[in-house]
Amino acid sequence: MPDHECAHCERPGTQRCSGCKDPNAWYCGPDCQRKSWPLHIFHCNPTKPINTAYYIAQAVIQDRFPDHEQALEDYGFTRAFSMENRSNLLGLYKGLYMYLDVAPKDLHRWRVRGILVQEIKAAFEKIPESHRGGYYPWFLKNQWILEPAQEAPDIGREMILRGWRYSIGDPTSNPPSDHITAIVKGWPDDKQACYEQCMMSLSKMHPGPAQRSWIDFGFCTCEDEYVESRLGVIYAQIVKQCTFNELLAAYRASSLAPLIDKYGFGADRESITHLQDVLSSTGSATSKSVWWLKSFVLADAVTLQPRRSVVADYGFMNCEQPQDQEDLKAIYKKFFQCREADPIALHNAAIAGKIFEYVGGVVKLKKKFRRLMKNLYPLPTEQSFPEIAN
Repeated sequence: MPDHECAHCERPGTQRCSGCKDPNAWYCGPDCQRKSWPLHIFHCNPTKPINTAYYIAQAVIQDRFPDHEQALEDYGFTRAFSMENRSNLLGLYKGLYMYLDVAPKDLHRWRVRGILVQEIKAAFEKIPESHRGGYYPWFLKNQWILEPAQEAPDIGREMILRGWRYSIGDPTSNPPSDHITAIVKGWPDDKQACYEQCMMSLSKMHPGPAQRSWIDFGFCTCEDEYVESRLGVIYAQIVKQCTFNELLAAYRASSLAPLIDKYGFGADRESITHLQDVLSSTGSATSKSVWWLKSFVLADAVTLQPRRSVVADYGFMNCEQPQDQEDLKAIYKKFFQCREADPIALHNAAIAGKIFEYVGGVVKLKKKFRRLMKNLYPLPTEQSFPEIAN
């Protein structure tokens, strides 16, 4: 048996990366080392800053959406806007990297020279049309995503109109967007929440952490963007089959789970941990503060402030300096991004007054967080004050 195996193909590894001390960076030859570089670069000691094309390649290889902000901006994911467009864009890059043998350095060079669109076309045009797949034809119709000079379609208007027509049951209604917005603002909060979710579902999108529907419709329970996308697909299928009023009634009755089951997605719902917990707390019911904590720490919105329940339950009341709040927010964010993190276990730890102990078992904590994570729990019981009980 060989002492080492190739990190790329798992055949016997005969040479090790000379640029770093990664004990697993063994390869059977230069070809596998080159193919492994888009992932290995993040663990090696590159002599230059890692350009953003490598973050796209990393996402392609790991079959997920990229999460590096500048990479999202550089390669069209920010401009793509909808989940459908982002999925197609990822598929386009997958074709370039994995089937057309385009290297990250090539993609980077095309972008900085302003010829990204032209070179993508040239790469796909080299192969027979029958072998180009479905992502390239999509790209030809949506070149505006990678061409900032081209005017993007009014996606916002299209979204508003889809939600409006669905909510009133009139597929031909076509009032101005500001008229629709004014009417929706006059609706009860629960009806607005359902409208917002339907608007996104009909546009093949899902909410982000800064939006109320991210909590109300259970996206807060998803461990990553992939699971969020799965849940988004469930709602997109449901709104094709049920009316707005049926969805609203289920939301108000905290019975979205039975609605999902009714339309054949019960197994999918059950596969998402804690989704039932959130869906049973919609309408007039109250969601656990841990979900609002997760929303607060994961949202990019600078102006978003924690709810009073979050401040009291998770220690933000102990923050004496702005940096204390930033540090506490950062450590909770790190916690939620860990696979081992369980929001309901954190909730239980909070009401037991054991946040520091539980979070410290998932991520490494400095001593100062013991003070910052203190809350008023556990609450006093009658046994604590026998004179009151008597």
